[in-house]
Amino acid sequence: MTLIKIPRYYLISEDKNEITVDVPDSILRQWKGDRSKIIQAKGILKHKKEALLAHLDTIRDEWEK
Repeated sequence: MTLIKIPRYYLISEDKNEITVDVPDSILRQWKGDRSKIIQAKGILKHKKEALLAHLDTIRDEWEK
């Protein structure tokens, strides 16, 4: 899931389940560029997932002792 942050003045309406915003095209173009960077970063971390999980297990073991 990707988090996005937009100024409140773009908000048109909101209810319990959804919000409606009017976002300018200039912001959407900017997000598309950033999205490719996010996807690339996820790919880099994907290859290191095993090592990261092993490290987290080690840290958890140390905290439990």
